[in-house]
Amino acid sequence: MKVKIILTLFTFTLVLALGYTAHAENLHDYYEDVTEDDLKNSMILSPESSMAFINGQKVSAVRPIVKDGRTLVPLRFISEGFGAKVDFNTKNQSITIKYANKTIFLKIGKNNISINGKSSEMDVAASIYNNSTYIPLRYIGEAFNKKVVYLKNAEIQPHSLIIIRDVNATAIENLNLIRVYELLNQGKSIVYSDRFMVVIKENGQLLLSDDFYNFKPFIYQELIEDENSVRLGDIWFNTDMGHFYLNYAYATTQEFILYRVDGEAITRVAIEKAPIKAVKTYLNDIYYLTRYERGILDAHETSNLKFATFNNGQWFSDYLGKPGFYYGFDTLGKVYDWQINDNGISTFGYQRSGDLSSDERKKTFGLYRIELKGHHHELVTP
Repeated sequence: MKVKIILTLFTFTLVLALGYTAHAENLHDYYEDVTEDDLKNSMILSPESSMAFINGQKVSAVRPIVKDGRTLVPLRFISEGFGAKVDFNTKNQSITIKYANKTIFLKIGKNNISINGKSSEMDVAASIYNNSTYIPLRYIGEAFNKKVVYLKNAEIQPHSLIIIRDVNATAIENLNLIRVYELLNQGKSIVYSDRFMVVIKENGQLLLSDDFYNFKPFIYQELIEDENSVRLGDIWFNTDMGHFYLNYAYATTQEFILYRVDGEAITRVAIEKAPIKAVKTYLNDIYYLTRYERGILDAHETSNLKFATFNNGQWFSDYLGKPGFYYGFDTLGKVYDWQINDNGISTFGYQRSGDLSSDERKKTFGLYRIELKGHHHELVTP
């Protein structure tokens, strides 16, 4: 029996150690709005799943169990997941864990747990199930200086989720990230997700959801203008660089999010407070116009003409032209064409922001040439 236990523990330790390096899937690869720093020293697991994420890395898990209404967690799996050294003494059925500046000691079948010599009573004794030692979830936090969060909502959540994290690492409790984890538990193939939307692939087709529950086809659709309605989002743009998709976060931040969609490669280009009304591309950069229908905060510090460039795996955007200027639209909302070439962008513009009289503002009306990068323009035709 003892040989069997030792062999089982050795085999599991070997598999766990290899598992950390064998898997290349990281939560950051699935979810745009969480960083590797957010995921550091954290663990997400579930009693209903054999999948876990340790430091954001996907691994095969020893499942927590629920017994008599209490959630029990696998002590060795969690300890070694956080880099602790675990010693199992088969002779006296005791476990010693070395973690940072802590020594944790307990015995199988006993309620007592000692942390640096200070003893306390657990409400359930340490027990072995399926050759793994389990203790109540609540004591993991104290033992490893972690915040323990247990999430369960049977109406909307098919899986119970256990988050063990550093006290200040709250980003991984983002509700949409948790939903992404649940989708992975369900075996869904996630192509892209961030705090605004998730795209999955089923039966060879891409599907989109803004609420992370209800999905619809995610395919290019030509925009057909309707005089009786105004569309702020769910708009596709077709350019020389392919397709771009505009999402509007109506239910949350009410921001406008522009994505580049190249097959199954989806990247977020920009987030704007004002509606994005036109998108063009030139020399691998993206240019777009926003429309200030009700004004915009800090308009005197920016313009409504923006560009985005791709560098080191991310899009970076900035405004073009003079701050406070409004390009491509006149005071009555008329839309003007805007041409892009090596010499810059040519379009109608005027100074909208600032303490100007009507006559002073009209004097700024005209055709402008705006440089492709930087905050410079010149008046071509008044």
